[in-house]
Order: sequence, then C-alpha cells, then structure tokens
Amino acid sequence: MTKRYNIPEKNRIVVLERKGKIQLKEVPIKHPEKGWDLIKVGACGICGSDVRYFLGENPWALHTLGINEEMPANSVLGHEVAGTIVEVGDPENKDRLGERVGIIAFDTCKKCYHCRHGMHNLCENTLHIGHDGRWKDWEYNPGGYADYMLIWDDKAHHIPDNISFIEATQLDGLAVAVHANNRGNVEPGDNVLVIGLGAIGLMLSQVAYTRGAIKVIGADIHEKPLEIAEKIGVDVLINSRKDDLLKIVMKETKGIGANVVFDTVGSAESFLKGMNALARGGTYVLLAVSQEEVKIPLTFFAGEKVVTTSANNLFPEYTTAVELLSSGRVKVKPFITHVFKLSEVYEAFKVAVNKDEYEAIKVVLVPD
Repeated sequence: MTKRYNIPEKNRIVVLERKGKIQLKEVPIKHPEKGWDLIKVGACGICGSDVRYFLGENPWALHTLGINEEMPANSVLGHEVAGTIVEVGDPENKDRLGERVGIIAFDTCKKCYHCRHGMHNLCENTLHIGHDGRWKDWEYNPGGYADYMLIWDDKAHHIPDNISFIEATQLDGLAVAVHANNRGNVEPGDNVLVIGLGAIGLMLSQVAYTRGAIKVIGADIHEKPLEIAEKIGVDVLINSRKDDLLKIVMKETKGIGANVVFDTVGSAESFLKGMNALARGGTYVLLAVSQEEVKIPLTFFAGEKVVTTSANNLFPEYTTAVELLSSGRVKVKPFITHVFKLSEVYEAFKVAVNKDEYEAIKVVLVPD
C-alpha cells in the first residue's frame, strides 16, 4: 500500500532578501516534477558559508571559480539538509516515499569540460541547493531553511536509522572533509596540522585518523573549539593567540613539520604560519580563500612543497561520509552546540553570525 502524506498548500521558507536581511515567508508549496522529490525537512545546518552570504559574499564563486559574484537577492538559504521523502515526481519511485535521506546539495551540467573529466565539483554551471544565482525561472531556489524542499531524486541519499536528522546535517561538510583529505593525500604515518577547528576542521581531523594519520595537531584562536577537539581525540592542541605554532609543530614532528596542512581559515596570517610549518614534500590544502593578497618569497615552495585548494566534493564522497558517520568513526554530536526551531531562525542567525560571543560551533534548525 502506497504511503500518503498530508502535504500543506503553504510552505515556510527563509529568504535572504538582501545583504544582512533574512525573512521567514509563507509561499505556495511546489510539487516535484519528473526527476525530483519533495522532502519534509527534518533538520538543516547553518553553514559558515551561509553566514558569508548573509554578510554579502558569495563563497561558492570565490572558492570554486575564483571570481567575486554577487549573491542574488531573494535566495532561500540552507544546504546542509536531511529529511523524509513525502512526494515523488516519478511514479516508479513511489517505493521511496517515507525514506530518510541526506541531501547531496548540488547538481551539474554534465556537459562541460570539468564534468566530462570527472571534476563535476568544479562545474561553473552548478545548481546549488540553498545558494548561488543560476536558478532560472525559479521565484525561489530550493533551500533547506524551510518546512519542505525540492531535491533531485538522485541527490536524495539514503541514510540509515542510526544517523539522526540533526547529525545528518553534517554529511555535506563531512563529504567536504573527505574530499580535502583526498586532495591532501593523507597517508598512514602522516603528521597532520589543521588550522581552524570549526565544524569542517573537526571533521578533517577525524577523517585524517581514518586514513592512518599518526598525529593530528589542531590550532584555533578560541578555547571552545579546542575543548571539543580534545574530546574527539585530537592529539595536540594549539591556541594560536597564545602559543608558538611553529615551535610546537616542529617539536611534535621531530623537526620535520606537518606532512599535510589543512587551512580552513584562508587568511594571509594563517597561510604564512601554516606554510612555515609544512614539511618538505608536504601538501598544503586551502579550504577557504579570500581576495586578500599575500606577499611571499618563492623559496616558500622549496623542497617540493605543494599548495592546492579543495572545493566542494565529488558525489561518491558523500557516500563515504554516510559510511563514516554511520560506523561511528567520525562523530559530529560534540560540535553541534545550538539547535533552534525554524520559527527561531532570527535568533539562530544571531548566534551563527556572532559565534564567538555565544561559543557556537554548529547551529542547526529543526521543524517547529
């Protein structure tokens, strides 16, 4: 017997109307067409990139394309989403009704150079749930800050029952951490330095252990993330405001330096400090970039040091993220510090924008 759900006529969505202005609105619900599903949102995380959109930036364009695009007005935010499929656009998918899913938050053109060469994470024609301006003929793009949200059927990824919706919001970031570890080519026996211990940094650390890293050194300028990093097993903790990062890294690595450095901050200061701590033959992975200029001597790259960026993730890496979270090898509960109802989105954003004041790491929205 086919499951049926009472789907309302109206849907609450949170719209970024312009820089610094979000609004909770009620709009007619959209039903899925062929190739799409409608999910009832179970939880949606507030990502650091959402805060940057709120403040007027477009981090996806900066980091993926290297250009500064304006964030379009009237965008529905939220791409760290999990929920339940309640309506399908294809009758043959009716068996998916009631399925618990996490969301692979982007789809690509499948035709461009990058898509055809297995680099779909770099497609300039990407449609991204919760942000970007490439949605044509949509009054409001799909986004997870809502009661209901449309998603491509093949991007609604099954999640097992032992992953809660709140935990599943971190699968998007965990896939990013998996991709970054692949970019850094973390190997057994490596010493790894993670600069910036927000949600992504904490997941980078845990994924590095699953790849055989012998020691992870975590650095941040705030005590709260350092406390959480200690709880999840990071070996060495550095408060960059108080401690000498280079001295500690060299001591912990017997003068060699870190084989892989993950930089989630992407500032001139973090880059200079991190590069000094990178071992010869090591790889520096930037997970955030800005238009800030950095003046460095070319000798910074001596000794076959590699500097690269890591953008988004490949679709199969989301499956790896599900497996890591389900197995318990990566834990996300310790850094989900605040949970708000959708109707409390204004307060939730206040906390997310001022995370240092509220000692927030990850803020999550759930249904009322």
